[in-house]
Amino acid sequence: MEITRAQRNAVAERVTQLERSFYGRGPSNVKVSVSQEDPVSLVVLSIDSLTAADSVLGERGYREAVLRHHEALHEATMADFIGAVEEIVDARVHAYLAQVHPETGHAVRVFIFADLGDSLELEHQA
Repeated sequence: MEITRAQRNAVAERVTQLERSFYGRGPSNVKVSVSQEDPVSLVVLSIDSLTAADSVLGERGYREAVLRHHEALHEATMADFIGAVEEIVDARVHAYLAQVHPETGHAVRVFIFADLGDSLELEHQA
């Protein structure tokens, strides 16, 4: 599987739209990188993704609250982000990870793709 530059650009646009929709604001910038080696992974870095409330909490020492807030958001919106990426790259996401840095506002979403046929073949060999 190969993820093209056009697909990476589409993922960046869609992630920005979803973050605006769910968080009330979008990141100031989104960067997408891809590892084409198996398993193929797509990493989305959102820059300046904290809300005003997150920033206040972080500045006043409530770092854990910011992390819990974003963990809940990541879990609640996981299907939306996975569905968008799967539609754009036309491949099934086999693992999704998301995290935010509560002070810098850098957020990362990692989408991992694997050839299901290869995975099943390996299971039968074990």
